[in-house]
Amino acid sequence: MSGSDIKASYLTATGTVVGGPARICGIHYHSGGSTGKIVLKDGGASGTTLATFDFHANSTSDISIPEEGIRFGTDVHATFTNITSATFFYK
Repeated sequence: MSGSDIKASYLTATGTVVGGPARICGIHYHSGGSTGKIVLKDGGASGTTLATFDFHANSTSDISIPEEGIRFGTDVHATFTNITSATFFYK
């Protein structure tokens, strides 16, 4: 996928980030009033957890994934805990 155009997906709740194979390259997030968490799974809500990110309460920041990103072979599902929104950058 080298040389691919980066795409973005915006979520305000738990759900599917990308409905097919993809590589997550970065995340921009906003957490709520309590400690937040994003869990990324391959294969839907009950799929395999590939990454978990914890955040401070009331924070906004960016996460850059090194190299080619995290590869999801089936799809990308994000489970939010106290996250108000997130933009996922993928290719």
